[in-house]
Amino acid sequence: MQSPYITVSELDYVRLTSLLGQLDREPVPGSAPAVLAEALDQADQLEPQDMPADIVTMHSRVELEDEAGTRLITLCYPKEADAAKGMVSVLSPMGAALLGTRVPGTIGWTPPDGEPRRARVIRIDYQPEANGDYTA
Repeated sequence: MQSPYITVSELDYVRLTSLLGQLDREPVPGSAPAVLAEALDQADQLEPQDMPADIVTMHSRVELEDEAGTRLITLCYPKEADAAKGMVSVLSPMGAALLGTRVPGTIGWTPPDGEPRRARVIRIDYQPEANGDYTA
């Protein structure tokens, strides 16, 4: 499982706290937005150019392995989410668990069906900061 302390870029932190502030109501305890808010409250923040290449940031594309097999997914903002394209929202249970994960690592989350899930994050296929994109 992911450590309760994560590392995020300062830009991701600002964007995500703003996104959480735009929600219509206070996040329900245990929900993905509440998990994300708690993680951000405790997160270490780094300048984007100082972000280690083995940490999942926004718009990172990662290879996951779970009971369904191996797949590539991209961590994105809610308006970009598209399951058919492997675009997973940071406000989903899986997305909230994925942000800040050090790779290789394991994440755990509980989807709406209530059945806890786990996945191994095998590798980062693309991380914006590692590729010189500090504003993604």
